[in-house]
Amino acid sequence: MTDSLRLRAYYGVARVVAWVAHRLLGLRRSVIRGNLARSFPALPIARLREIEREFIRRQGELAAEVLYASRIGADELRERVTLANPEVLASAAAPRPLILVGAHHGNFEWMAQRVSLELGERMVSLYKPISNPRVDAWFLGMRSRFGARMIAAKSLLQELARFRDAAAIGFLADQVPRTSPEKHWMEFLGQDTAFFMGPELLARALRSPACIVRMRRLDRGRYELEFELLNVAGEKLPNGELTARYARALEAWIRKDPAGWWWSHRRWKLQREGGGRG
Repeated sequence: MTDSLRLRAYYGVARVVAWVAHRLLGLRRSVIRGNLARSFPALPIARLREIEREFIRRQGELAAEVLYASRIGADELRERVTLANPEVLASAAAPRPLILVGAHHGNFEWMAQRVSLELGERMVSLYKPISNPRVDAWFLGMRSRFGARMIAAKSLLQELARFRDAAAIGFLADQVPRTSPEKHWMEFLGQDTAFFMGPELLARALRSPACIVRMRRLDRGRYELEFELLNVAGEKLPNGELTARYARALEAWIRKDPAGWWWSHRRWKLQREGGGRG
């Protein structure tokens, strides 16, 4: 079987599995619908259900593409994921590494692989270890195929000294900051939301530029990456401002393409001290 046929087969199987999980088993259905209703209260039910169906379809695509990521070749990946403004990556260099701030929107695994194709070992990616050792090892192998060096996010401060030659450090920054002592609260999609401040703190400590990595879906299995700077190297910002810029850019991205974000994630389960639940 050729790689092209293999990916098409993965798409077919993953679409059926996603349909069964959502339509027949109702997996995460209440979470998805609750998140969409609170985020877009002005939209009619018919439109919310349309976004939900498209989200489920894309989750099937994502599952197929993540599975295929363990074997995709460099040339095919370059063809499937293009760079809108590669000069931003080309400017990345030590000792002020570019802080790349992504999100759970689109195919974030291909996004990380595509960036590592440009930077190789000069790319450092932060990740959250998976509890199953075999699954964790599979993901680490897949994510480092093109040279990226992986660091568990909780070990960043201890490990960073070993990566003084890093040109870029990548995060997925839209996760719930449950264990992080540093949180920035703001309104996001109409809800009180806590944001992880790791990218901001790292950019400040290293006096580095930071940018949001926006992944635009062009078609099934086709994407474009765009790098939007959130600050300039050494810029002095009020505490929380860089995080807020990321959150505003992410919200605009979600509103433009709502089906691409992870609505099955319990994003608003944290409660601000002294306030209501977001």
